[in-house]
Amino acid sequence: MEKNSVITIKNLVKSFPVGSGFFTALKGVELILMKAEFTGLIGPSGSGKTTLLNIIGGLDSPTEGQVSVLGHNLDHATHGERAKLRREYMGFIFQSYNLLPVYTVFENVELPLILNKVPPQEREKKVKQAVEWVGLSDKLKSRPSMLSGGECQRTAIARAIVHEPALILADEPTANLDAVNSHQIMKIMLRLNKELSTSFVFATHDEKIMGYLRRIIHLEDGKIVKDNKIDNPKFGK
Repeated sequence: MEKNSVITIKNLVKSFPVGSGFFTALKGVELILMKAEFTGLIGPSGSGKTTLLNIIGGLDSPTEGQVSVLGHNLDHATHGERAKLRREYMGFIFQSYNLLPVYTVFENVELPLILNKVPPQEREKKVKQAVEWVGLSDKLKSRPSMLSGGECQRTAIARAIVHEPALILADEPTANLDAVNSHQIMKIMLRLNKELSTSFVFATHDEKIMGYLRRIIHLEDGKIVKDNKIDNPKFGK
């Protein structure tokens, strides 16, 4: 594994059975991401960006190749080992928020801490801190049905960061949001990236996100075709 890297991927291939044959979603992907990067995986639908994000997050396993995330080798990891890594060191943000409708904002954000067996008193402190980060301190007792789309996604961000993970993976986090809420969400995540040195990887084709990214990796047909460092991003300098 590359020294100080958060993600190291070598010759990654991912194939899915289709009918009597296979569809190869990723073809020989090579990638190194360092600590505190703010990176986007960009490409059209079917380019492989969500598949790559799922493999980095241990939600899927590679067909061939090596995948190391936060010092853990995932290509031969068991389901339980991958789940432990996700639970302790990663945060996930999804397009559809994935909030539990019967739980309040507080209870939704608290979930990762319960899974990590954090004591109740410490949980309360961490939840309130995370909710304050995303500007929802006045919504702690609200349920998702009482929130706007932007507020739901901010709750999801608070849940992703509450245990201060080293890596956050975000799949189309602004797809269901208008421009104002999209920019607000990106500014929150950029601030977390700078202040906590959290590494972020986005899978997106939302133009609104592009202006915040410090590195853009273009995928086409399961391959990385371009990898650009952005020295002067449009937003959040």
